[in-house]
Order: sequence, then structure tokens, then C-alpha cells
Amino acid sequence: MESHLPFPNGRQQNASYEKSEMKTAVLGRWTKPATVQESRIDAGEITLHVLPAGGQVTLVVAGRVTVDSSPALRSALLELIRRGACPALVIDLSALSYMDMSGIATLLEALKAAHERSVKLRLAGMSGQSRTLAEIGQLDAIFRAWGSEVEFR
Repeated sequence: MESHLPFPNGRQQNASYEKSEMKTAVLGRWTKPATVQESRIDAGEITLHVLPAGGQVTLVVAGRVTVDSSPALRSALLELIRRGACPALVIDLSALSYMDMSGIATLLEALKAAHERSVKLRLAGMSGQSRTLAEIGQLDAIFRAWGSEVEFR
């Protein structure tokens, strides 16, 4: 099957695809549906570990989420959500030692992106200072209102 689809810049792109392997246009590129592989990212103050398992992907966040390290967390979360490789994404914060408001903002941005793509987010293992900050900001109520979950320990 052949298709001529316009890109945002007005160019036309010829695309051949089989019904069983449909491709989608993302930012002017053709990509196949992505799969998620286990990976580890050391980004300064935080370490991110991606663990795919069954119908969900777990992103383990360790260290300190601050204004300096939250862009790395944001990039990882949005990339996992945009890939659409799974219907559920668990964000494990049990190894997190500190989180400031930029971390909360990053989680809310991820929640919005997940909601737009029908991906369910689940925050797990929040404790200590990050739990207090989440409770003050009523993060659990916001997540539940958008069809996702927060689990405090």
C-alpha cells in the first residue's frame, strides 16, 4: 500500500507499509512502533533505570531531583510516554533522597503527556521529604483525577 502524506513543513513523503506494520508520522519522521529495552542513565545528581516487564515499564529514579537534574528526568519520562510501548508506566521513587518543586512540575508534565496518550502513570515508593512535598501539593488527588495513581510508603 502506498500513501502520500504531507509533513508539517509542507513536503510530501512517499510511505510504503504493510497493514501489520503500520508506521506513524512523528515530528516529520516515519518511525515504527517502539519497544523499550532495559537501560541505565547516570545524569549527575540522579540515576534513571528503565525496566520493561510484561505490560508495563518501570522507571526507577535514584538520587536528588533538583532544578539541575529534573531536565534529565523530564526527557526520560516524555520519551517513554511518547513511544507508547506500554499502557502503564511505573515511576519508582523509593531510592529518591530529595525532590524540589521542579521535580513535582516534571511529574505533572509527564501526567499530562500520559493522559493525552492514554498511558496510565503510577508513582510508587514516595517517602520522606518528597512525600511531604507531594502531600502539600496534593499530587495524589491530581493523579487520581487524571486516572493515574500515587502510592506513598
